[in-house]
Amino acid sequence: MTQYRKAISYFTKAYTIDPENIHNLNRRAITYYIIKEYDKVLSDLDKIIQLDPLNSSAYFLKCLTYYTKNDNNNAKVSFKKYAELLNSDNILAKIQYKIYIELKEYSKARLALNDTSYYEFESISYFIQDHPDFWSYLYEDCEINKNDFTEFGIVDEFSKFMYKEKRVYFISNLTNLNSELCQFQESDISSLSRLVMSSKNENLHLVLPKLKNMYDYNYLICKMNVKKILSKDCFIKFIFNDNYQKDHMLKHKDVSKLEGLGWIEYQTSIIGLPYDAQLSIEINSIEMQIEYIRLEDIPYTITHITNINLMGYLFPVYRKFFSNVPETFKDKYFSRKEMENLLDLKDILDSL
Repeated sequence: MTQYRKAISYFTKAYTIDPENIHNLNRRAITYYIIKEYDKVLSDLDKIIQLDPLNSSAYFLKCLTYYTKNDNNNAKVSFKKYAELLNSDNILAKIQYKIYIELKEYSKARLALNDTSYYEFESISYFIQDHPDFWSYLYEDCEINKNDFTEFGIVDEFSKFMYKEKRVYFISNLTNLNSELCQFQESDISSLSRLVMSSKNENLHLVLPKLKNMYDYNYLICKMNVKKILSKDCFIKFIFNDNYQKDHMLKHKDVSKLEGLGWIEYQTSIIGLPYDAQLSIEINSIEMQIEYIRLEDIPYTITHITNINLMGYLFPVYRKFFSNVPETFKDKYFSRKEMENLLDLKDILDSL
């Protein structure tokens, strides 16, 4: 605690010398937050906003402080301003889902989810997965247990829900059909299903079951993470009914554009598939992961999937996803990316 007091004294002196320097106020506000002097945090943030009305980080920390104080009304007001500054129209909707779920107003949460895009649903699902009562409600409402998808390797309720309601097939389901594929399965906490298939420096050939109604859709979307290209002879093939088509192959030139991007969704056209289409995916000379395929009617460009979304900065459950948050702040839910103009505590103390 003595170190924090020294840091506050240091930033107070700096603020006295240069009262228009918002960085000193930012750092002092963070230190106040750590020692739980929340009124002083809010006072410093008000000063920052007076000097810089467009400072989104100040509104974010203000929202976080109100939320920590259980002042949800003011937290919502601050976050609304934060969202406006970031042009993120759907952030407030995500807070609304959380409120509905925590108040156990599951029917309202269900109706709100019906209006979300897949991307919004995926980001929200990281939060609602930690609310088993709501999932139980969803499963019952969607009559999940009345469906038998064992022929596709789908056995758990979450995978059933995603397949039936969101047209998502997790590649890890294949291990329930072929135990030899278990050697390629690995955990990934940043993925939706928590399990992915990895090529692990080997060639990998995945044969999917004949998924129902694939021919009804125009585009196949594959969520993948290309970590490293091992050879210029590398490729990724999407093969239907053992009939390879040029349009469904990614060669070295294409794959190199995906290398190092992290999780992305890549789409390919499947217009004109026969009703009994069966997909297989062949990977050669690439270290990569695959989580799922899904079906869509409308085209998308290559889409980068972040590990977590802005909602995570507000809700404590998401701190486990932040690999770039300084250890000092692990339990404070700060994101270095969003708070990049703030020094972490180690930098503060080192500057004393």
